[in-house]
Parts: sequence; C-alpha cells; structure tokens
Amino acid sequence: MENLFEYYKELEKDRLSFIFNGDVSDDITDGIIRITEFNVNNFEALANLSKRISFIMVECFQNVVRHGLKAEQGSEKEKAGGLFAARLMGEANYVSSINLIDIEEVELLRGKLNQLNSIEKDKLKALYLEVLNNAELSSKGGAGLGLIQLARKAGQPISFDFQDISDHLSNFYLSLKLTTDGQSQPGEALRFTKSFDEKIKNSEVLMIYKGDFGKDSIMPIIQIIEEKVKTDNELTTSKGFFLILVELLQNVSRHNLNSITKDGIFMITEDKSGTYWTSVGNVVDGDTKALLMDRIDGLNAMDEMGLKQAYKQTLREGSFSDKGGAGLGLIEIARKSSEKLNYSFDELGNGNYFFTFNVKF
Repeated sequence: MENLFEYYKELEKDRLSFIFNGDVSDDITDGIIRITEFNVNNFEALANLSKRISFIMVECFQNVVRHGLKAEQGSEKEKAGGLFAARLMGEANYVSSINLIDIEEVELLRGKLNQLNSIEKDKLKALYLEVLNNAELSSKGGAGLGLIQLARKAGQPISFDFQDISDHLSNFYLSLKLTTDGQSQPGEALRFTKSFDEKIKNSEVLMIYKGDFGKDSIMPIIQIIEEKVKTDNELTTSKGFFLILVELLQNVSRHNLNSITKDGIFMITEDKSGTYWTSVGNVVDGDTKALLMDRIDGLNAMDEMGLKQAYKQTLREGSFSDKGGAGLGLIEIARKSSEKLNYSFDELGNGNYFFTFNVKF
C-alpha cells in the first residue's frame, strides 16, 4: 500500500494537486473543470486566469485521450493509459501529462511541437484557421488543432520530451507552467514535473487530490471516481463503496485545523493483488488525535452486531455536531469496510499530527 504521508510531504505547498493515472476518457473532463475553477477562483492571484487555466487543463487532458494507447494496446510490461497532473503552487499553475504512443508518431509530434514553439503568438490564430479550413479532421486531434489551441492559450513554448521504452512504444511528456506575468524559462515546467510524474506513473496510484475538501470540491471528486470505476464491476459492487467514499471525504472536513479552507489529501490505489485502497489525510491537533484514536480503536474492538448496536444507539442518543454527528460517519465506515479500520499519525511538530485513514475494498 502506498504511503499517503510521503505524497502529502511532496505536495504540501500545493494549493491544489490533481493527478489521474491510468486509462483516461472524456467522461471525467467536467469534473476536472469544476475542481479547477473552484480552487483557482478562490485564489485571488490567479482568479483572472481561471478560464485560461481550465482550457489548458482540458486540452492537456484531451491530448492524453487523443494520443494515448489504451491498456489493451500497450506493452504487457508497461502501464498503458496515461497520466494527467495539475498543480497550483504559489502563483504558478503546472499542467503536465505522460502517455504511451506508437514510436512511429514521435517524429511527427516532435515536428509539430517544434513548429508551434517557433511561431509568434499572434500568428498562431492564422495557423489555426488555416488548418481548420484545409486539413482533414481525425480522431488524433484534427491535424494538430488541439496542440495549436494549447500553444495559443499558453502564450509560451510547450515543454515536451519523448523517451523510447521499446522498439514500438515511447513515452510522450508534455508540460506547461502558467503564471500571472507569463514568465517561464524554456523547459522549466518539464524539469519541475517530470521526475514526480514518472514516480506516480510507475506506482500503484490511480488518483490523488490535494486541496480544499469543502462540499463544492467533494462532489466533482465523486463524479470523477464514479466515471473511473463505473465499468469495474468488482469495485462498484463492493458493499457500500460510495457511502464509505463520501464519509471519508467528509471526515477531512469535520476534523480539520482550518475552519475556512478544509485542506487535505485523498488517494485511491490498486495493489498487485487487485485490491483497492482509499486513503484520506489531513493535519489535526493533539486533542483531535486523542479523540480519533479513542473512537477508531473502540470501533475496531466491536464485531458486526456491536457496530450495528452502536450505530442505533448513537443515532438515538448522540449529540450531533460539526465533528461528525457523535461519530456516526466513523461507525458507518467501520460497518461497510471489509477489514478493521487502518489509521496512523505522523508527528509534524508544534503539537500537530498528520492523520492518515485507509480503507480496503
């Protein structure tokens, strides 16, 4: 099982991190837009770039959809599908992707991207209209229309790279950095994201979200997960999957040091045995740590009948509060989970701890 705290330390300074690893489809685009616009619009320094950032994120994601190989097309030894990542850090927004492509496409894509990077910004619109009027549209993105639009909106060179991994396949890396002043050094975005993206691509991680866990963020996350797993009968028929998912996401909001921005991190992984793990984490103080340990250890000591009785009793007698309805959410998670509740606390200093909550399906 992947260590959520390690990813939290890597992404701690990010206002928003969204990473999607695996087969991608158009169905989750709307959820990506909603998450992005909520987080960017609530950050004054980048609010005026909201529409531009959303457009670039969608185009970058669509690039993976258009050019990426599906799982059945990829090498047996390599993870097919693609990786899409967006990180809002300081006053910069990084958008990046990795996907496998047929090695025969490499030189064609390299030529298109080098051409786009050499064209002045005000001439890209003319190129777009020329291609739109004269080129044959195809499933690979309309003769490069998507890449032209990406270059137009970015207003800066697109960072890219290719890495051959076999005689037939190559990894295609693409990355952009957006700032309010439009300044970015050549290749800076790619250097910043490439090593971390590669780590995620080769891990068990399917999805990571780090950011605000208010209700306006939770619903798009659930929407994306529903689209991701709706064809996976094993996961979607797992008892209480979405009930546990909602309770876990709300748990971050309930037990949070910050009463305004409910900052936390969420991750879904699939281990080598095909088992799915859902993990959430956030920073808590010492009092909350003691409360959570007492509640969770108590629930882990109960059998199925004991949990049922505890739920009924708490529902009947408990005092509802913003800390989770006297523990009803935790009881529901314990009742629906296939195993005892798994949790940990990592000390951060100043009397605070990083709380990790893992549930197996």
